[in-house]
Amino acid sequence: MNRTLQTEGHGPSGPVHIILRIALLVLFAVPSLLYAQVTWSGIYDFEIKKGGKDSKPAVNKVNNEFLQLNVRSLQFFVSAPVAEDVVFSAKISTDSRGGSDATDVRLELANITFLDIFDGMLNISAGKILTPFGAFTRRQLSTDNPLIGVPLFFYYVTNVSPQSGYLDSSGVLLSDALYGGRLSTIYYGGYYTGVEVFGSIAGDFVSYDFAVMNAPLSFPNSAINLDKNLAVHGRVALRPVIWGELGASYSAGSFLQAGNVNSIFDSMGGIGKFTQQTIGLDLTLGYLYYEFHVEYIRNRYNAPYIVYDFTVNPPYKQGLSGTDYLELANDELLVDFKVEAPFYPGLYLAGRLDLLTFGTITDPWPASGSFGKEIRWDRNVKRAEVAVGYKPVRNVLIKLGYQWTTVDVQPRPDLNVAAAQISVTF
Repeated sequence: MNRTLQTEGHGPSGPVHIILRIALLVLFAVPSLLYAQVTWSGIYDFEIKKGGKDSKPAVNKVNNEFLQLNVRSLQFFVSAPVAEDVVFSAKISTDSRGGSDATDVRLELANITFLDIFDGMLNISAGKILTPFGAFTRRQLSTDNPLIGVPLFFYYVTNVSPQSGYLDSSGVLLSDALYGGRLSTIYYGGYYTGVEVFGSIAGDFVSYDFAVMNAPLSFPNSAINLDKNLAVHGRVALRPVIWGELGASYSAGSFLQAGNVNSIFDSMGGIGKFTQQTIGLDLTLGYLYYEFHVEYIRNRYNAPYIVYDFTVNPPYKQGLSGTDYLELANDELLVDFKVEAPFYPGLYLAGRLDLLTFGTITDPWPASGSFGKEIRWDRNVKRAEVAVGYKPVRNVLIKLGYQWTTVDVQPRPDLNVAAAQISVTF
């Protein structure tokens, strides 16, 4: 499958005929495609899930504690060569960030790629593209992900808002209604609008992938450029042996979206100084019946702290003195493996350990009992998952899995999930 299509859908889903209509609009928008050999493929995912009593879509991707039967996603991929070494690719997806059936249709990806420039050392894509950051983004489809769940950094929301920056306890309660929700380290799915250059040197020994995008990793609307500077995403990888690859990634850009809440900074240089900076390291090993993946992410927000004040209009003011922002840092570690059964083709066992830990700040909230003291800016999370997968036929994959989640808060929320998934490719 074309590398530009390797992502999982974001949005909720809708009827098949709507998907096909959108697909036709995409195709007719590029007249050359009418004469090209268009290739279609797709993935359909159905899930059965049972979560703990504290389940929430933004925490464990389950709506509540009741047994859930849902269509997780229906994805269509299209690829068409429009000229020699020029390819158009798109992905139309119905998906749900939570556990319910998807109800909308989204154009997840759409790009034109110019291949094999300078004897194959350079390729260029423009449009909606997959971020080059990290390794999991390229194996997130249900057919490539050996487990049912996805890593915490892909959707687990934290105490930072695209409107007001750092959220204290009162701000967390208001974030969805007033402050633009909360952000995960990487916006779920990992697709953004921009221009990308990628290629390899010395065969596959060194590969590179760099892009300029409208937004950094966490921002949920990749169609908007938030300030005069575009965001950067990139990854460089070494493959010294056919069974191993080591990659390093970087991304940076402004993450706040202008609005009444943060207009207080208009006279103080604007919101462009409030940035997300993320670095990552990843290791992939695969030999015979074994696969092993490790991914580490160090993420930092330079975030403002905005508080409500009814004496001013708009009723918001800077909550810090002596500095414009708090440094909100978090570390994320993902380790997973897959072992195929040599004695029974199509059967495998997989497991994953997922850790999300938060740095400390000086508590800026005067109403807090820890005001002025060092606190973690959010709660640490540990997650473990196991799954058994089986392919009864080539295009059908069945998975059974269980997920344990521990959040560093008392009382501990019940977020464990038992799940079954069937994926069909066509």
